[in-house]
Amino acid sequence: MKHKLYTIQVIPPDSGKTKIYKIHRITWKIFFWLLVIIVLFSLVLAYKMAEINTLIITSKQIKFQNEKLIEKQNEYALYFEQLDSIYSIENKIQNILQTYYENDSNKINSILEKNKFNHISSSKVKLDVEGLEGWQENAQNKDMDKIPNILPVIGIISKKYSEEDTHYGTDFAANQGDPIFATASGSVIFAGSKDDLGLTIILDHGNGYQSSYSHLQRISVRKKAIIKKGEVIGFVGSTGNSTGPHLHYEITLQKQHLDPETLFNE
Repeated sequence: MKHKLYTIQVIPPDSGKTKIYKIHRITWKIFFWLLVIIVLFSLVLAYKMAEINTLIITSKQIKFQNEKLIEKQNEYALYFEQLDSIYSIENKIQNILQTYYENDSNKINSILEKNKFNHISSSKVKLDVEGLEGWQENAQNKDMDKIPNILPVIGIISKKYSEEDTHYGTDFAANQGDPIFATASGSVIFAGSKDDLGLTIILDHGNGYQSSYSHLQRISVRKKAIIKKGEVIGFVGSTGNSTGPHLHYEITLQKQHLDPETLFNE
């Protein structure tokens, strides 16, 4: 039985000799299937390489996300440390307030002296003590609890209320970072920056009275928070249009400005 042969004839473009190649059928089949295998192998290899590249890219993305998560974790750890510090400061302030309520004026004068509040006059300290004691005596009276009649900060009055000068509040000179107290119970209706007034808190006392505290260094309450009389709401600063650390304090009744000093003895 004759084996079939495939003849390939190569004719050169010039008048050269024609070349004839005879390839056995089996050899041709082997060559064909070998070529098919090479093509299939190349396709599989390309697919696997694409998968490997995808895995490498995914691995890099996961690594990047892990680094971001670690950064966030460190930020949260720092945040919780700051919260612990704030809670510690708050406890110290509460202890100071408790001392105000439980001790007499001589004791308070001693505390003020230790804290270098020597610039405060004795009459001013007496006024503050009377305001705090008056609030304590009327703590059961909800109406009195919502009247802003205690000092918002331990300090001296550096500028009085004056409608002629369009100064609709009272300025208290105090040390940077001194605590500021809510002068009556109420809710926070504003806590943020307010143009020339800098960091400002506005409390609504629910009876027509509103009180505002400006030029703060830091605010320690949030909008809509419920505040008790005497609670620390911020700290003295010099933000906004200010020449030094002080508190600008305003009171309105039915949206009409009042001189805050007229309420301190009520």
